[in-house]
Amino acid sequence: MTTPALTELLNRLDQTARQASTAEDAFRREAVEKIRALEHDRIYAFRRLNLVRSVVAAMAGAENEEQASARGRTALLNELDWTGASEAQREVTARFQPVLDLLWRMQEGNPAGKDEPTLEQALAAFERWFGENRKGSFMSLMDGEPLELPLVEI
Repeated sequence: MTTPALTELLNRLDQTARQASTAEDAFRREAVEKIRALEHDRIYAFRRLNLVRSVVAAMAGAENEEQASARGRTALLNELDWTGASEAQREVTARFQPVLDLLWRMQEGNPAGKDEPTLEQALAAFERWFGENRKGSFMSLMDGEPLELPLVEI
């Protein structure tokens, strides 16, 4: 049989052990959430980079701003696997135009002026507009939908 003092000690140790377990579980949940957030940020940052790379490559060698913009819009549509056939898609490409304009000027050696947005700010403004008007992240468009194949009976 245990004495009251020993029982009290065991209860305190048990309580301390349970608190430590709860704290560890909470920390693990927070770590998982933080890792997911960092993973999300990384994925979208690389998508953004690859999108801009594709657009810049498409615009390279254009003879004028109009041709560069057309090539940039085509690259954007290709990255999204869009045709540009719908009004909604055309609106998105039109809202992306300030980014194309900045890229053209940068390729021509004329970066944004002091009172103009940087490329990063123009991209952020575009993505903000998209999120507010399309109820989702622009970068999520590149998440890739599973390919649906027709079921063929033999």
